[in-house]
Amino acid sequence: MPRQDRSRRLRQFARNYTFFDAPVGMFCFVHRQMGAAQWTDLGMFLQTVMLLLRDRGLGSCAQEAWSIYHQEVAEIIQPPSDLMLFCGVAIGYEDIQHPVNGLRTERAPPSEFAEFLGWD
Repeated sequence: MPRQDRSRRLRQFARNYTFFDAPVGMFCFVHRQMGAAQWTDLGMFLQTVMLLLRDRGLGSCAQEAWSIYHQEVAEIIQPPSDLMLFCGVAIGYEDIQHPVNGLRTERAPPSEFAEFLGWD
């Protein structure tokens, strides 16, 4: 969909809140005392979970969009008050025929954003 088609993009964004029709939706919480380092750890943990799901033939989508509605989610889930919503994750079988799943963006080569020292 073209970037200029704002209404269509917003409709697609709103699908976050149905977990993109996935059969499983997961919420991930983090302790409020955790800092940036632990948020990084949590991101790596989520990546590992998502890779394990892929290994089992499942697709997943981490959804930062859920954090906008953290109060509404907390009303329903009722987590302990020392936890805050980090993200949602949609889990299901990828529909490879759906046009949105065909989007491939260009990636910069590693030489443009990284320097590897000590490697020949």
